[in-house]
Amino acid sequence: MKIIRFAAEIFALIGLLSAVAVAQAGDTKSFAKDGLSFDYPAGWSVQDDSSTDAQQLMLSRTDSDAQIRLLVHRGNIKAEKLPDAKKAFIDPYISYLNKQFESIGASPKQSPDASEIGGLKAEGVNVTASIGGEPGAAKIYWALVGQRVVMLTYLGPDKDLKKYLPAWDLVRTSIKTDGAQATPKPSPKP
Repeated sequence: MKIIRFAAEIFALIGLLSAVAVAQAGDTKSFAKDGLSFDYPAGWSVQDDSSTDAQQLMLSRTDSDAQIRLLVHRGNIKAEKLPDAKKAFIDPYISYLNKQFESIGASPKQSPDASEIGGLKAEGVNVTASIGGEPGAAKIYWALVGQRVVMLTYLGPDKDLKKYLPAWDLVRTSIKTDGAQATPKPSPKP
């Protein structure tokens, strides 16, 4: 009897999780333009400030200070050129954000970080600061996705960053670019 009740509970749980997944999928929008695509939740708006050099997008909500920023260079590069791209526009962007924090009286602290973008390993930094007594951060990650440099920033007060973490994860993990896709390298087996 216990096994039948346990099995019924498992099937009910699977049904509930399936319903939640379907409901969440209905609340997902897609962005696709100029070889860049990603998914994002309904309730977020996309502002496109792209130039001839790079696609620059900002996702935001009217009820939050959290922002997701994407900078995707339009040119294709090889993996060995990524350090040059980092020096050319990733490092200056990190420096710019640090100066923005300092200009409003915050004392930013920077630490190395790592994540994934579109299933690929991404290097990053976490810049933390307290603004008006409220802790916040700018989490900046970059990777080569389909031979294009992709830089993502998740920025805002800590309370909003925690609240909207599923939106960040959806954008970050669904990013694709046209062109030859880099393939994740398998982890070495011990």
